Amino acid sequence: MRFHLILTAALAVAGAASAQEHGGHAQTWTYGGTTGPERWSELDPANAACAVGQQESPIDLTGAIAADLGPLRIDWSAMPAAARDTGHAIQMDAPAASEGGGSTMTVGGKTYRMLQFHVHQPAEHLLNGRRFPLEIHFVHAGPDGILGVLGVFAETGEASAPLQAVLDSLGAETHPSLDPNGFLPAGRDFFRYEGSLTTPPCSETVDWVVLNDPITASQAQIDAFERIHPGNTRPIQPLHRRFLLRSGH
Repeated sequence: MRFHLILTAALAVAGAASAQEHGGHAQTWTYGGTTGPERWSELDPANAACAVGQQESPIDLTGAIAADLGPLRIDWSAMPAAARDTGHAIQMDAPAASEGGGSTMTVGGKTYRMLQFHVHQPAEHLLNGRRFPLEIHFVHAGPDGILGVLGVFAETGEASAPLQAVLDSLGAETHPSLDPNGFLPAGRDFFRYEGSLTTPPCSETVDWVVLNDPITASQAQIDAFERIHPGNTRPIQPLHRRFLLRSGH
């Protein structure tokens, strides 16, 4: 049963469309209206955590406790720039190790292998109450099936070459190489907390790592993501009894 839940969560966060049958009508979750976040739990019993979970994401990254979290090691390799529209976000799937991929993230002594990354507009997490224009989620899976998701904020400024490559690859016939390390800021201080998927079924099977420092994206790039999926952002969830930790000083 646990393996089935984790597999379902991984597929959902990888952008698999969720359509449920209710009275003969397909119910697909959205970010607004009668199938928006406040109603996700009603679309399918599997989504119960969306309403009653105690470790839900995203959260406001405020009041964090400084802690020695050890090194954050990011070992990402180049991948083909082949973005696709999942219906909820623009996403790029990482090649499997057998296909020459094998990008990993190691934190807390645990290594997670990258599955995909996708873009939210505006950002889902807040940083001390501030909402950035974009947030990129790099989704990894650990050996136990628990997901390790790295969040990177983007603020308005100079254009991002890798973000532009993602936009340019939508619908393109050729797929040049993309180095995902270009999405990382120079600073590597980060937040850690135990959370959930930010999409149905909201499974609480995610180890979150969110970088404190943002990268930049041009206003034109931000506008481009907004035109495709405006407001693909789950509302902020309560911290409840969790610890929010921060590396550095």
